[in-house]
Amino acid sequence: MAENNLDALIAKNIGNLEASIRRIEEEIDPRINAAAWDALKSALKNEDFFFEDGDDPDESWFAPRSWIINEDSDPWFELSARDGSQLDTWLACYCEPRNEREAIGIQWYYNNLYVRDYKAILETHKDDLKNIEAAGFRRDGNDIYLPIEFDQNAIAKGFAEGDLRDAMAPISRAVAALGEIMQSFQNLRDAMVAKAG
Repeated sequence: MAENNLDALIAKNIGNLEASIRRIEEEIDPRINAAAWDALKSALKNEDFFFEDGDDPDESWFAPRSWIINEDSDPWFELSARDGSQLDTWLACYCEPRNEREAIGIQWYYNNLYVRDYKAILETHKDDLKNIEAAGFRRDGNDIYLPIEFDQNAIAKGFAEGDLRDAMAPISRAVAALGEIMQSFQNLRDAMVAKAG
């Protein structure tokens, strides 16, 4: 019966729900993603990082400048969600992720190695992986990511006041965690580049 009541409530409010989704996609998602990207850049302002801006978190990436070869980097980091495509809006990834893989976070990506070669590198760099995990990063198979927990009320307040900077404070803490173990990521990166070369 509860589901029937929910369905009835949705049917009665479908116009508002459709308008809400459109507004999220066209206005809210771009604003919150821009605020998060600005917060990341600000937190890394004293570091020598390269930023590739994009219209979407999946199109934006960053890496130490020393990793850039021909205006590209492999591996690289993104401020995104591993499984963001499972949710209909980016706002949900900030406010209501159903699991850590759907949460906005710092994600490690690579492209130029076969999975078996990447696994072999991880196997030989267990100490680096321990350091990375001790800093709060998670491993799920070959994925390495740091989920960021945002305060939904702070985000709502930020939208109400027209300023999301305070709501993006958790990004600074995530950047600090990344900074603590950047050498371990450097070690993984150097091994990967040597193998791909």
